[in-house]
Amino acid sequence: MNDQSLAAFFDDYLAAWPDAGKVVDCYAEPFTAARGGRLQLNPIRPDTQKFFERVLEAYRSRGFASARILRLESMPLGAHSAFATVAWAYLDEAGNTLWEWTFSYNLYMIDGRWQIVLQTLHEPPSP
Repeated sequence: MNDQSLAAFFDDYLAAWPDAGKVVDCYAEPFTAARGGRLQLNPIRPDTQKFFERVLEAYRSRGFASARILRLESMPLGAHSAFATVAWAYLDEAGNTLWEWTFSYNLYMIDGRWQIVLQTLHEPPSP
């Protein structure tokens, strides 16, 4: 594992948006999302694709057109896994930042490709 390969993975991940059918190629089976105070297990690809179709619909309703990586930090977790934290800027058609979020990802090398096993949104504490 090296930072360059993870950086390349996240560049490919970024390029896959906004097509849920391409985004799912970056995710393992099963995949778990931790966001909104709950865990969502997506056992198979069609479940993951439906999950991201809903995510993209919600993003687009807020004016989302693209994203940009603000910061990427990673560390290896043994021979086949890694942990990465990515700060994202979500942009409108003009390239203006609509919002920023940070996610952490547990990744596993499957058949020579990084795949996301767990995605966790860094949510602020409730008031």
